[in-house]
Amino acid sequence: MGDLYTKPQAKAGSIRRGLSPNIFSQAPITEVNNGGLSEGFGLIDDFLSFNDESPWISTAATAGTATLADAKGGVLELDCASGTSGQGIQIQYGGATGAASFVASADSKIYFEARIKVTDISTGIMEVFVGLSEVDTSIIASGANSSANHIGFELVDDNLEIDFHSESGGSRSSSANVASIADGTYVKLGFLVEGVSKVTPYVNGIAKTAISTNIPTAALTPSLVCQSGGSSVDPIMSVDWVACYQAEQIAN
Repeated sequence: MGDLYTKPQAKAGSIRRGLSPNIFSQAPITEVNNGGLSEGFGLIDDFLSFNDESPWISTAATAGTATLADAKGGVLELDCASGTSGQGIQIQYGGATGAASFVASADSKIYFEARIKVTDISTGIMEVFVGLSEVDTSIIASGANSSANHIGFELVDDNLEIDFHSESGGSRSSSANVASIADGTYVKLGFLVEGVSKVTPYVNGIAKTAISTNIPTAALTPSLVCQSGGSSVDPIMSVDWVACYQAEQIAN
């Protein structure tokens, strides 16, 4: 796993499988692979195994499942198992206790990226979130993001365009239409949080418009949501991997 994530890729904005260098080149990510914690903490999950109670907790909104696919290299499938609006599945890192460990501060940087694809989406009628959120058992409810503190990519409407949001205490800043979802095509969605004054989204390693307001300082955790938007559309999100690292020297 270490080679996959730490070797340089041929292009800075590469759509190859590994972490995007434009996000992670300055992160001490080798520490995660080698068990070091002196410069921060984090995780890389390639989904070679999965337990829906630890370290991830899965929550179904009436319907939905989170199961490993029979795929080389590890893939987790989030299946709505429903074509009814608002029904589906979400996962959050931290297990049944609902722990959230990533907290932005003036001296920290938070690196996040996930490689996902969504299938069975003849239209854009779906509800998707990929990023960091406070602990919330229903991140998307009634057709809207209910988490008061989050940073991530979101699609909650009837098109295939993904927006990027940063929300703190219920106040939100956004970059619209940063990416498009194509049925069955993998995309890498990531961002870099610099202190508490800037967060830059990346799509396949390419930087998009940064946000400088409403960056949450609440405790957040990696979170993914895949729900139907209705009209009998039953999307399935395949998650190849999720990586999140906070670079900061911690005294506790």
